[in-house]
Amino acid sequence: MNSPIRIALIFAASMLAVLLSAACQGGPTPANATLEVPSGRSTNASVKGTVTYRERLALTPGATLVVELRDVSLADAASTLIARQTIPDPGQVPIRFEVEYNRDDIDSRNRYSVSAKIVESDGRLAFTNDMAYEVITRGNPSRADMVLVLVQPPPEMEKDAGPDWRTWEEVPVQVISASLIPNEPEHYLRVNYYQSTIEGCARPGSKRLEVDGFDIVASVTLMQPPPTAWAIPCQEQVVELDEVIPVQESLEPGPTYRVIVNGWETTTFTIPKPGLGHTVIAESPIQSSEVILGGAPPEYQLNVVSGMPRGSGCSQFNGYEIQRTESNRINVVITHHQVSDPDVVCTADFPEVETLVPLGSGYEPGTEYTVTINSGATKFKAQ
Repeated sequence: MNSPIRIALIFAASMLAVLLSAACQGGPTPANATLEVPSGRSTNASVKGTVTYRERLALTPGATLVVELRDVSLADAASTLIARQTIPDPGQVPIRFEVEYNRDDIDSRNRYSVSAKIVESDGRLAFTNDMAYEVITRGNPSRADMVLVLVQPPPEMEKDAGPDWRTWEEVPVQVISASLIPNEPEHYLRVNYYQSTIEGCARPGSKRLEVDGFDIVASVTLMQPPPTAWAIPCQEQVVELDEVIPVQESLEPGPTYRVIVNGWETTTFTIPKPGLGHTVIAESPIQSSEVILGGAPPEYQLNVVSGMPRGSGCSQFNGYEIQRTESNRINVVITHHQVSDPDVVCTADFPEVETLVPLGSGYEPGTEYTVTINSGATKFKAQ
């Protein structure tokens, strides 16, 4: 199964687990809940749901959950309270609620939403919702599973985190691979990376690219919350995304360009020479491969010998692409340019190219790693 499909399935399963958790956990609405209906009418309907948050923080026994149903139709006026449920000492999330109301208090032409806040035992507003959860009218359901955001952590934790704990930080993305988009009149670099799908974990950052001789140096970042003792487990749910960055400078046919993204060498490639005519990029047949350790500081390299089956007259070596989708597996793709017209007469030779692919360092000693090279594979045990 290829990586994007596998990650999509993992993400779908994770989201299903979250929804099932919200629907099935938390028990019934606590018996100590109280209800306020300003109209004074008897209740004959309700909005149900759950309240949760993603931070690693436990509620104290003296915490209070307040859930309100309001008429939010008028943008330039205060919303009208329809009903309010207060749950002292609600336990831990997910917490069930059921706000009862009278149907005569509802106008089918209006808009209604529920909101929630958790006030801690020390009077601190700990959590609240930052998005509207519309209910009842205009095709909206009578259920809302709300995810709250942190307003203020416990004082001792806030002190340890410092005054800027609310300030998001710009961090490099976790790069999977990068490659030049082929057969385009203008040059574009596509960078594949992981991003958390959990709300409140990632916002767009910046992207930069410059050409320094034959090095193409790029950076892609995200804005993320700073690490804290209560941080959201953002890496538990990730999805593969891509960013396309234009290469403004002209690139020369023939020389090998090296792509470095966020300090990691991901790719080498060449621009086909005009004399080849119209070409496509093809995976090269691998003659031999070996993982070697050398250099100072020591790092692993993949020594690959590959061939070009259409001969030197119809082929030009392109380069390699390194893909890292699993912790113990590295995928390497060796490619060449070859003339796309099958009727063109090519030379009968079979050129071979020896390539050193940097696999880097930081491998766990004693752990076995698999390196796939096109359709083959080799293994090595880290020292």
